[in-house]
Amino acid sequence: VAVNRAWRQFAMDNHGGADGVLEGSNYLQACRPDGIGQPQAADAQGASFAEQLSQVLSGRSTGFQFEYPCHSSTEKRWFLARVMRIEGSDPPRTVVAHDDITALKLTQESLRQSEALLLDLAASIPGAMFRLVQLAGGGWRFVYFSPGIAQLFELTPDQVCGDIRILGRYILPEDLPAHDQSVRDAVRAHRDWEYEYRIVTPGGVLKWVHAKASPKPGVGGDMVWTGVLTDVSERKHMETVLRASESRYRMLFETVPQGVVFQDATGRITSANPAAQRILGLSLPQMQGRTSIDPRWRAVREDGSDFPGDQHPAMQALRTGLPMQGVRMGVHVPDRGLVWLQVSAIPLYHQGVIDEVYASFEDITERVHLDRELQTQAATDFLTGLSNRRQLMTDLAHEFERCRRQPGTACSVLAVDLDHFKDVNDRWGHAVGDAVLCHVARLMGEEIRLNDRVARSGGEEFILVLPGTGADEAMALANRLRQRLEQHPLAGPEGPIPVTASIGVGLILPDDASADAALARADQALYDAKHAGRNAVRLATGPA
Repeated sequence: VAVNRAWRQFAMDNHGGADGVLEGSNYLQACRPDGIGQPQAADAQGASFAEQLSQVLSGRSTGFQFEYPCHSSTEKRWFLARVMRIEGSDPPRTVVAHDDITALKLTQESLRQSEALLLDLAASIPGAMFRLVQLAGGGWRFVYFSPGIAQLFELTPDQVCGDIRILGRYILPEDLPAHDQSVRDAVRAHRDWEYEYRIVTPGGVLKWVHAKASPKPGVGGDMVWTGVLTDVSERKHMETVLRASESRYRMLFETVPQGVVFQDATGRITSANPAAQRILGLSLPQMQGRTSIDPRWRAVREDGSDFPGDQHPAMQALRTGLPMQGVRMGVHVPDRGLVWLQVSAIPLYHQGVIDEVYASFEDITERVHLDRELQTQAATDFLTGLSNRRQLMTDLAHEFERCRRQPGTACSVLAVDLDHFKDVNDRWGHAVGDAVLCHVARLMGEEIRLNDRVARSGGEEFILVLPGTGADEAMALANRLRQRLEQHPLAGPEGPIPVTASIGVGLILPDDASADAALARADQALYDAKHAGRNAVRLATGPA
């Protein structure tokens, strides 16, 4: 007999039109399965609603409530129908109100899904979630334990909730006092509780348990503690292994004879072992904060040139991300002077980014000095201290290549032979002969330039290599040498020992096939000087 505006609008929106659902229509017919109230409801549900409505209309019932879905093609909806007969009305009147409870249903469904999710999470975490109530009147009571307690303690949730003391029976006796004290401290301070302890399960398995819980006020003065117990046995095992490994590496770090230095991503030293402090002559506080580019290191290369700080192995490793191996460098160490090191540096990454660099080095000062001494011995005549023939040939080959690369560059070669040197050995002995050779070497060394090379090529023979020297200059030097030897005899035990020399001068020519050609040319000129009566100088004028 009457509908309100909300029903009218609903009928227009969902029924496509008003026929059969507005004033004058049969409402029982509208409530059938094909009616507006049940467009997608099951036949049984529509029939049930119509039956209960008939009972109210006939006076057999005063009212009822009926919840039903009313989904459209674009959304899900639920309604609550409240049917009530108006007492005393004549003729009898019945009011039907349909309330949209979709939001409530969706909230209930969301809560149901959240609860299911929480239950799934509680069952899947590697441990057990729990709720413990500290009663206002005194005492404690577990009110919830997730299924994970079975795997952790080998006990059921019902067993634990039924006996507040059961978990404590499986805690190791040596861990129990500290465990209980940690609980008392947290309760007294009303703060979160967190503690790790060991248990032995009913099956005899030793485990580490990490416990954590937070308190919140409950009903009636109770305090509710919600927390989780987690099996951390594997982590504890790994920590034990790591501690043992760290101890071993710490021992190696402290005892290896090589120096070890760690530098951060900016190159600053953060740590250095005792060997590094000993080798570098600095304490750890003196080294911390320094970088490889600190000029106080005064680093040098093997050839004596400066070793720029940004090219140090550690800085190179930080800049390129590549390891540097076996770099030799010298650093000035307090109270020791120049110390030679062989350095390696390896970049260390954290999450794909260079976090620090590990540099190791050893003191190779004695090795460097020995190498240099051996090199010197291999290139030096043991008697005179001049270069030997091997070094001579190296120097001559170097100058020959320079002349080939730089056309027009001059280089002369002098071949020197002491006159009648055998007579000196025969008359005064080999010791005096050796003294004569050293005397001649000293005099020649005083006449040549710094870049000239003089070598003893064998017996009483000497070779001089004069870079950048043409024929005229070479002849002038040869004559000065000849005159100085003649004018400065060696003071012998029985008086002055005269020394003269024959000298041949040759040049490196553009058409020479090798450095040997210039040496052969100088030897030919030397032969000419001897043939001319000795104590003479001759210049080679043609090819050898």
